[in-house]
Amino acid sequence: MMRILLVAYDNDSCISQFPQGLAYIASACLNAGHEVKIYNQDIYHWPDSHLTDFLNRERYDLVGIGACGGYYQYRKALQLAEAINSSKSRPFFVLGGHLAAPEPEFFLRKTLADAVVIGEGEITIVKLIEALEQRKSLRSVKGIAFLEGDKCIQTPRQALIEDVDAIPFPAWHLFPIDHYALLRMPHIENRERCMSVISGRGCRFHCNFCYRMDKGFRGRGPESIVEEIKVLKRDYAISYIAFQDELTMSSIPRTVELCESFIKNKLAVKWCCNGRLNYAKPEVLKLMKEAGCVFINYGIESLDEQALRNMNKALTVKQIVRGIENTLSSGISPGFNIIFGNIGENAESLRLEVR
Repeated sequence: MMRILLVAYDNDSCISQFPQGLAYIASACLNAGHEVKIYNQDIYHWPDSHLTDFLNRERYDLVGIGACGGYYQYRKALQLAEAINSSKSRPFFVLGGHLAAPEPEFFLRKTLADAVVIGEGEITIVKLIEALEQRKSLRSVKGIAFLEGDKCIQTPRQALIEDVDAIPFPAWHLFPIDHYALLRMPHIENRERCMSVISGRGCRFHCNFCYRMDKGFRGRGPESIVEEIKVLKRDYAISYIAFQDELTMSSIPRTVELCESFIKNKLAVKWCCNGRLNYAKPEVLKLMKEAGCVFINYGIESLDEQALRNMNKALTVKQIVRGIENTLSSGISPGFNIIFGNIGENAESLRLEVR
């Protein structure tokens, strides 16, 4: 058994969003028989020196940080790395997430981390810990990068988890859920408690402005999603679900199946999600409304037909307008995301109007 510390970094938010990736990793480590502690800098806003002092007081075998891409996250990772490397009994140091994974050698040299996990981490982290316990070569672990002398070694990728229903639920009990439940989302009431859920991994589409390391879409079955929501309602009094997957509305049949399952099981929760305007049909939206959906976040990107084709959006202006109108008519609020600056776009693209 190893003692593992997972760091939820300070993202400068008053109310932080639940760190689902970290919670899934924690669950995988617990199921493998290890002891896991969460360091909640995201909630308590401890200075980075606090982490150094904490590691000086408590002995851990491995410390892990996961982060997405962004300049703030980059600077934060460097600061936390310095805090970890300054500790007297420095644990084995692992970086994960889309911040470090695309350029592992750069981050290994900048942070002095011992390993970078590339891609999905639930299997890889357990195999990495097993290798450390058994003093095996890191070369035996799929899906990582590490420095060997002056050379960066990147092992073959760990295969994606095809049966995402087999992944254990996040380790909610390790986290102060009363804080995360205060997250406010569209149309949530002050008395309602919110929690993030992922209904699937990946995306079926190929928009060329979107960076991804893994191909395809792997959706969870409605039974698994319903069971997770039931646990959140029962154990944490959650009444609003914020679906955080890239595209909950990944197809019309899947959206309908999910909504029918919510209705059949009488979940009686509000929820919001990311959607596609070409799937925003009146009959689908009516079912979503009945199942508790109150907000759909759409990627419009542009009202320039050529720009939409250039970005491989698989969407037309006509579909955008009709989808928005259908959403408003259903009683669900739409959210609009716009991207400017793709190939061929100019100032005139911003002035285009729907007539």
